[in-house]
Amino acid sequence: MDLSLSEDQQSISDLAGRILTEKLPPQRLRDIETDPAGRWFADDVWNELAKADLLGVCLPESVGGGGYGFMEACLILEQQGRTVAPLPLMPTLVLGALPIARFGSPEQQQQLLPGVINGSIILTAALFEAGEYVVPSVPATTAMADGDGWRLDGEKILVPAAHLAAKVLVPARTNGSVGVFLVDPSSDGVELERNEAINDEPVYLLRLKGAAGEALGNPKQGDEIVEWITARAIAALCSIQAGVCEAALRLTAAYVSEREQFGSKIGTFQAVAQRIADAYIDTEGIRLTAIQAAWRLSEELPANDEVHIAKFWASFGGDRVVHAAQHLHGGVGVDLDYPIHRYFRWSKVIELTLGTATEHLRRLGQRIAAAP
Repeated sequence: MDLSLSEDQQSISDLAGRILTEKLPPQRLRDIETDPAGRWFADDVWNELAKADLLGVCLPESVGGGGYGFMEACLILEQQGRTVAPLPLMPTLVLGALPIARFGSPEQQQQLLPGVINGSIILTAALFEAGEYVVPSVPATTAMADGDGWRLDGEKILVPAAHLAAKVLVPARTNGSVGVFLVDPSSDGVELERNEAINDEPVYLLRLKGAAGEALGNPKQGDEIVEWITARAIAALCSIQAGVCEAALRLTAAYVSEREQFGSKIGTFQAVAQRIADAYIDTEGIRLTAIQAAWRLSEELPANDEVHIAKFWASFGGDRVVHAAQHLHGGVGVDLDYPIHRYFRWSKVIELTLGTATEHLRRLGQRIAAAP
């Protein structure tokens, strides 16, 4: 399998990397982290990505998008990981826009996707319920028909970017099936309770009490939609992790090349060099398995095994890489004015989201054991 990027894909990746690197240096990130408003959102950078047509590059040409797909979205997310950019890229593109482009009605697509492309609309999805951190599962949240619409009741947890979103995709039980519904988080019957992940990203408890919802596509197609979203969300996290680990590795390599101890650069010490080498191997494993999973999903090929493999590497390998980065930085690694701590915290959030390494290894083992 040739995992090299096409010329167009490389251009998309380079452009996203250049914008994010130039607009979000470490001091700007520190200012966003300490902002009393706590929005965790660089809206000026979001607008720059929209002007560069990067927010719509993965969306259909019929709504004004670039006509590319999930693979290209993952290339942008990898650059987000490299810069630990506080932007709702994954919620908007992977959890919201791509499912609407695939399953939404033409009216829903025309209503929402042009706004995603020009940066005026942010989307997200509420996949998790209390006690469940790996989806899909049968949701406890319910949806009852109400005229031409639906009324939703229940609670969802860990909803990213809910404070910014125009619509939240909410899976809910109907009579004998599962649907996915578009809910306005600012409407009556919706309450948001803010929490923060360890990377400072706001995640919300979403309470629904008779909240109005609009079915995304067929209201009996929810299981398929949730499974489709979940596979791409996992692969997207792996792409972000690839960028996180590469940036952490580069920072660490630069540091050990300059830091002196006992009259020598610590990078010349055998134990340090070996640990950097191991981190490089892990980072390559994360990157290649993430690309493989993203490509197969983008081509609509079977990818269950590849998604589990990629998430195992992103969780297990990512943990090894960022721990090595922290340890090799010594006391500097805990200085909040130095950037390495961000990569550690982002990596840990990714590791624990949508299943740890052990969970995906277990599921992969079950698939192997069940194979004929």
